[in-house]
Amino acid sequence: MKFRYILPALILIACGMAPKEKAQTILRDGLKDQSVIIRLNAARGLQETGDAEGLKIIYEILRGGDKDGIVAALEVLDDIGEKTASPSLLALCRSDNPLIRTEAYGLVSRSADQTVYDVLVKGTDDKIGKVRKFSYQGLENFRDTVLLSKGLRDIDHSVRIACAVALGRLGAKGMENFIKTELNKNKTSEFWVDGCGALADLGDTTSIRFLQELLTDMPWDIRTAAAEALFNFHKRNGAGTVKEGLKTNDPFIRVKCVEIIQQYNLPEFYDILKPATEDVYINVSIAAIRALAAYKKKESAPIFEKLMAAPNPLVKIAAATAYLQTP
Repeated sequence: MKFRYILPALILIACGMAPKEKAQTILRDGLKDQSVIIRLNAARGLQETGDAEGLKIIYEILRGGDKDGIVAALEVLDDIGEKTASPSLLALCRSDNPLIRTEAYGLVSRSADQTVYDVLVKGTDDKIGKVRKFSYQGLENFRDTVLLSKGLRDIDHSVRIACAVALGRLGAKGMENFIKTELNKNKTSEFWVDGCGALADLGDTTSIRFLQELLTDMPWDIRTAAAEALFNFHKRNGAGTVKEGLKTNDPFIRVKCVEIIQQYNLPEFYDILKPATEDVYINVSIAAIRALAAYKKKESAPIFEKLMAAPNPLVKIAAATAYLQTP
């Protein structure tokens, strides 16, 4: 009778760890790695699979002395949608390091807590354009239309557009026309990418035709920005552009396309994401794994199980996290 129980145990030993146990081990082992990037990604995996220890570890790294680790920790907090303006984050808004200060302001700008108001006001005079942009975006939470109007005259186009969007959402008239006038002044890709997103954020339906025209015969970053803006309007015209973008030689465009797919989670994109999980460019692979996990489909489990044996530790961690998120 005893042999009935011994045999399954022997089979389990012979076959190695069960996938769930393997996934948990990958995340736990990642926390011990010498690389702060690997430790952070493992901590992110814990947090995203319901283990509160993950967020605690991210904040421990944030409060450490490794500047690269601090920047990476801020980026992870941004990715997971952290909105708490902790004393640690507020302190980093005073950092002399431009990267740290910028990332900290990006997080603090999400908070509507009164404790961040003075920090945001100070940030509108920062020498770094992105800090000013984040500061003005944060001031939307406080309905500070006076300071936001000042931002319409900023030297940085991305700051001006961000202020126009914020003011438009607060009820100011003519902000769509302000953005269109700005677009006519500047034909650079970066400017137009910001403009596409801004018109969508304001819900300017008169711009839909304009956005549709940007889907062809334009640089890929503008085409993908237009496609994303159209999805915001519940228009599917950009679906073909996103599918094409996944096949381009530019890994940054492939990452952007995967991010759009993850955001909108449309059924027809599920199958085309599968090969992207094995992209030679690691960032594409990781983004595709996370996007595929967002569909919450059991049939994705074998894909994640296979990728838990990938040679790159960051891919393994992303796959382990995705496996543990799969129903």
